[in-house]
Amino acid sequence: MMKKMVGLMMVGLLCAGAALGGVLSEDPGELAVSGLFWLPGEGDSDLFDAGYGASVSYREWFSFPWGVGLNLGVAQWQVDSGSDAYKYQKMTDYRGDATLLFIGPALYFNAIDWDTWSLNVETGFQFVYIDSNVEVKLDGKNQKVDIDQDILWHIGLEYEYMLAENMFLLAGGGYQVDVMPAETDYAAGSLRDTYLHGVFVRLGAKFLF
Repeated sequence: MMKKMVGLMMVGLLCAGAALGGVLSEDPGELAVSGLFWLPGEGDSDLFDAGYGASVSYREWFSFPWGVGLNLGVAQWQVDSGSDAYKYQKMTDYRGDATLLFIGPALYFNAIDWDTWSLNVETGFQFVYIDSNVEVKLDGKNQKVDIDQDILWHIGLEYEYMLAENMFLLAGGGYQVDVMPAETDYAAGSLRDTYLHGVFVRLGAKFLF
């Protein structure tokens, strides 16, 4: 259900960007479609091992070199089977995954603007809605783990290379940290918060409208 919802939201953002390009300035609006890969956490202190997903972003340069945008995406994060995220010795055999829906604003600064390429600095917040399919084993019985929403702050670098007049190749990466980690519980009560901090890399294409 969440994947269908984010798919419809992405289509809506694409259509809105194409229709409303250049609202905040005389420059054209920009739509970027990217694939992402995450390396979350630091060893077995965190729940997740790796994540992958896709995003759609719309941005405008309201006062160059400054720009603003909106990011929307969906991801699947895999549980680290060797995790000890909840620091409870009787909990073993961490398994499963989680679907993440993220949306949030971003601020951009164009650090280098060359003839056919540019380098942008990006920062912003992500509001993350989590559909948990995570389980742990407690006293020989599987326990479903419920994970609440999360708020992230991220910073990164993005390289753009012009392929055509209105089309660019994108490659970038950065780091995200939890501003408000996700509250977590299971049938017997509350657990330690779940964290989504870690490194991410991104590859995609940008189109001007």
